[in-house]
Amino acid sequence: MSPYENRLLTEGFRRVGLVSRVKPGHESTVADLTEVPPSAETRLHWDAEGMANVSLNSVQTTDGTVLFTYLEFAGTDDRIAAGKVNRDPWFQILSDHLEPHPRAENGCDWLPMETINIIGPTCPSPRDDTTVQRMGMVTQLDPAAELSYRTLHQTNWPGVVDQMARSNRRYWVTFLIEFGEELWLFTYTEYVGTDIAADDAAMGEDPVTQRWWKHTQPCLKPITDQPGGWTTMQSLTETAVTADSSS
Repeated sequence: MSPYENRLLTEGFRRVGLVSRVKPGHESTVADLTEVPPSAETRLHWDAEGMANVSLNSVQTTDGTVLFTYLEFAGTDDRIAAGKVNRDPWFQILSDHLEPHPRAENGCDWLPMETINIIGPTCPSPRDDTTVQRMGMVTQLDPAAELSYRTLHQTNWPGVVDQMARSNRRYWVTFLIEFGEELWLFTYTEYVGTDIAADDAAMGEDPVTQRWWKHTQPCLKPITDQPGGWTTMQSLTETAVTADSSS
C-alpha cells in the first residue's frame, strides 16, 4: 500500500489543493477584492463548513495570473470541498473574474489537483498560532521527469524530513496539475520558527538534503529566478511572506 493510500485510511480529513485562473484584464479587480483578508466571522463560517486552514495565493505568470487555494477538509471527497469553496460568499465575489480549468466541473470555478506529496506535520504546533507563516509556492515540472519526481516523493527520505523539522517547516504538501502540455506543481507550506532565513540556510547546508536536491531540482522548470526552483506566491488571505526552498 502506498503512503498516499495509508494517509487516506488513517486520516479523517483531506488536504485539498484547488486551482483557477484570473480572466485576462481582471487582475486589478481581483487584487482589490482580496485586499482585505477574510474576517474572523468568515473563518468561523469556514470552520462550520468543515474547511480549516483555508488560504488563497496568487502568482503572475507569462500566461496570466493563477490562483491556488489550500484547505483541510473534514471529508473524503475533494470535489465536495471544491463545491463548498465555490459557494462560499468570500470566494463568490471572485467568480465573475475567474476562468476555470477546462476540467473543472460545470459551474465550478475551482478544480481539485492531484496530491503527490505530503510531508508533515513534522513538529509540534506552536503555542501561538498567529506566529505560523503560511505560504503557497509554485514551479513547473519537466514532463520527462514526472515519473522520477513522483517516485522520489512516494519515498520521502527520513533525513530530509528530519531536517525540515529542525528547520521549523511543519508542512510541505504538493499538488500537480496540467495546463495544456505543461505540468505545474503547487505547494502549501508552514513555517513555525522565528528566523526563516537562518533555518532555510541550515536546510541548505544539510548533506542529506543536498543529495535529495541533486535528484529533485533537475526535475523542475522554474518560472522565476528565485533560488531553489520554487516561486513564493502572493498570499491573498494573510500577510505575504518570502521564503526559499527546494523540495
